[in-house]
Amino acid sequence: MNSVDVSDLPVEDGVREVLRKRGIVTLNPVQSEAIEKGLLEGKRLLLTSPTGSGKTLIAELGIISHLRRGGARAIYVTPLRALTSEKYNTFKDWELLNFKVGITSGDYDTDDAFLSRYDIVVTTYEKLDSLWRHGPKWLKEADYFVLDEFHYLNDGKRGPVVESVAVRAKRRNLLALSATISNSRDIASWLNAEPVTTNWRPVPLKEGILVADKRIAVTYSDGTSVQLKGTDGILAYTRKVVGEGGQVLVFRNSRKMAETTAWKIAELEFNLKKKEIEELASRLEEVEDAGSSEKSDLIELLRKGVAFHHAGLSKGLRDVIEDGFRRRLIKVITATPTLAAGVNLPARAVVVGDIYRFNRKILGYQEEISVMEYKQMSGRAGRPGFDSEGEAVIVVRNKRDAERVAKKYILSPPEPLESKLGNESAFYSFLLGLASEDATEESVRSMTNEVFLDKEIVKTYVENGILWLRENGFFGEGVKLTKFGRKVADLYINPFTAKTIKDVLSMSGPENCDIPYLHMLALTPDGPLASIGKAEEEDLLDSSPCATFMEVPDEEEEAYQYFSALKIALVVHDWIEEVEEDAILSKYGLGSGDLRSIVETMDWLTYSGYQVSLALDWESHAEIMLKLNKRVSDGVKEELLDLVRVPGVGRKRGRLLYENGLRKPEDLIMDPGKVKSLLGDKIGERIVKEAARIIGGVL
Repeated sequence: MNSVDVSDLPVEDGVREVLRKRGIVTLNPVQSEAIEKGLLEGKRLLLTSPTGSGKTLIAELGIISHLRRGGARAIYVTPLRALTSEKYNTFKDWELLNFKVGITSGDYDTDDAFLSRYDIVVTTYEKLDSLWRHGPKWLKEADYFVLDEFHYLNDGKRGPVVESVAVRAKRRNLLALSATISNSRDIASWLNAEPVTTNWRPVPLKEGILVADKRIAVTYSDGTSVQLKGTDGILAYTRKVVGEGGQVLVFRNSRKMAETTAWKIAELEFNLKKKEIEELASRLEEVEDAGSSEKSDLIELLRKGVAFHHAGLSKGLRDVIEDGFRRRLIKVITATPTLAAGVNLPARAVVVGDIYRFNRKILGYQEEISVMEYKQMSGRAGRPGFDSEGEAVIVVRNKRDAERVAKKYILSPPEPLESKLGNESAFYSFLLGLASEDATEESVRSMTNEVFLDKEIVKTYVENGILWLRENGFFGEGVKLTKFGRKVADLYINPFTAKTIKDVLSMSGPENCDIPYLHMLALTPDGPLASIGKAEEEDLLDSSPCATFMEVPDEEEEAYQYFSALKIALVVHDWIEEVEEDAILSKYGLGSGDLRSIVETMDWLTYSGYQVSLALDWESHAEIMLKLNKRVSDGVKEELLDLVRVPGVGRKRGRLLYENGLRKPEDLIMDPGKVKSLLGDKIGERIVKEAARIIGGVL
């Protein structure tokens, strides 16, 4: 493949200027091939190439050329919020050409009318799927879609949403981007696109198997090998790479293993920039959305040039760690595989410490990771501009496994992409989404024929799904949404979640205790999950301040889900009772990121429960749910709800003000001196102004 000089591109000078500002003077072979295949002329493409091969720039050029040809609006879709923010910041460069760039994610019960002002919108698959249900005019005008990380079609959780978005997007101009797809021709045919496939990487990848037996050795796929000194394979390999000036990402199959490995690696001696490390540690200490024990652990590790990274950490902590690694201050990150998908964080070497993981649905069962997951992790090896070669090694415990593991993960292509719409929960939600677009039964049936799922299976799910949605009050005549069905579609909750709320509340009177409501919501398909041990179950029942709406099931898996939901309910109960965050994290064995995720999800579900209750005309339940939603959002007792309406007054400041006699926004305006004495002059003055603003007062 040839590279193309930017000066030779058939684009206007403004485009070349943006590229030159980034230091791009030539396009790499992947980008050049996309242009050769018609990217700038609007050709529909499915482009698959390894991580780090410049696919984002391909999307940018495709979007800008489309808009320059008179296109109305372009939508760039990613599977993760972290990626959405990252891509948004990249696309902002194009405002130099007067293209306005907007971003949206979360908050599903809205049509985001403000986005009509933007030419390029960056969003997530879930958010876009929810927006289609609201049918805003600005979205109907969108005529170019970039579907990033399209291999998420194979993801059990996000796959159905990716497919749902693709069914609509493939009716417009489309560019799909992905890591290697073994059945790219089938996928491209389904998308009505041309497949463009390349294995080119900016930094060549060397893959091998690390055997951590009596003797530690790495055997590479090219036949070379290296012996390492030591008794621990991961430590020995990490010492070698860092000693040569590289950085290492170590992937482990659980948070506990990631943290344990980080502490072991911290015992190694690395050459560090002490001053910059201390500055990084100070930034981490100032992170507000984190527990104190997390911060103290990470600061101690940072001073050794090491950090762990997983979803249990808050965004603030993860941001500091990622920045430290990009600046090459942190030498080693130990992480769970979620890091491989969510962040652009390359390293000289990647260590896949485990090819097994626990299956949460089958208790005690371990399964091997997929080849695609390995490709995602190994794809992080090699830092453009720093490394002439990246390395990825898989750790095995003995030589017997080495050949099999190498054949499966290194020498084989990833699994073919398959539809994940083949279950009632996913498919019925898809049907509800289609019907929400003021569709007829005929058009809904027609759209279902455009999914990637086998057509015979589709036929069964369509018939059963329409019948189920009608019997459970979502559809009236044909596929016309009832008041209840419309509300559920707008809220973007699973119809089985709505059915649970409807069934449980129809048989229950209003409760003064919040636990039954929180437990019911956590037990729905949309509810957050919590890990529990067998010994915890009795403690959870004993510590609950009141009974739940439902009895403990006899079946083991259902009982596990029951207690997982009860744990979530108790976590949120403590949160809204203003229990200190550190105490909650310690009591339930959570990370600050877990708590944020639980609160965010339960905020959405309590709001949804309130709206569903209103749609069903259950005013008493609706009133309880609304109050609960407000408390979950801010983490406060009911008495603080009026005070925390003031921006800047959270649960801690609110409690301090309340205990000192300042109990309403009006009180803050009447006694600004007292507010400043409690919160400090700068913060106090700002909060007094905010209080005046929200009640229409004048200072």
